[in-house]
Amino acid sequence: MKNNKNISIVIPSYNEVENLSILIKKIDRYLPNSRLIIVDDSSISENKKSKEIIKNKKNITLISRLKKMGRGSAVLEGFKIALKNKNTQYIFEMDSDLAHDPKEFKRFINEINVYPYDLVIGSRYKSGGKIVNISPNRTIMSRLINYFLYFWLNIKISDYTSGFRLYSRNGAGFIIKNKIESKGFIALSEIAYMLYKNGYSISEVPITWNFRRYGKSNVNLKELFSSLIFVIRLRIKSR
Repeated sequence: MKNNKNISIVIPSYNEVENLSILIKKIDRYLPNSRLIIVDDSSISENKKSKEIIKNKKNITLISRLKKMGRGSAVLEGFKIALKNKNTQYIFEMDSDLAHDPKEFKRFINEINVYPYDLVIGSRYKSGGKIVNISPNRTIMSRLINYFLYFWLNIKISDYTSGFRLYSRNGAGFIIKNKIESKGFIALSEIAYMLYKNGYSISEVPITWNFRRYGKSNVNLKELFSSLIFVIRLRIKSR
């Protein structure tokens, strides 16, 4: 992977204007010439601010949806735009809240240069990974969810809910053609499960996950509960 022009970066966003401006600058530093696709579910007023940030940046596409439609559907829409460009061979997915650090792009790229994986997940729980600036209660909850997903979905990965990922063109294309059913953050687990069940190769690299600097999390208890119900049904349905 010598030419960054064959890399697209899909960034789902919801009320993240303050973080986006910082993130874009960091991406330009660590992965110049890559193509950014921001899928923005923010309100009209917030979306206008996002448009100002990307003004005159030819490598950035902003998809303005103007209402919250879920991370899963945002990623799918971003993939579709990325894959329309025949030069795109790899697609990064990352959060817009600065939880994921662009300086770690090289870990994913090094991994996919060793073996042509279809999905490389940035893991907080793989040896060498860590979580910073977050309460112990949030960390415990995240670990419990991932332990459950590990035993229930039975894929040998440590972080099912990490949104920092690198997909091959084939892997992203498969997801588009087969359409994920979930809308929120649990789409991350559904995608990994779909790829695994259909013989696509998956790996992980350790990352440092930073709690957001600005804004607040969009995940609530209601979404957590409905997500767990969905993933239980997902495994039963696949049987």
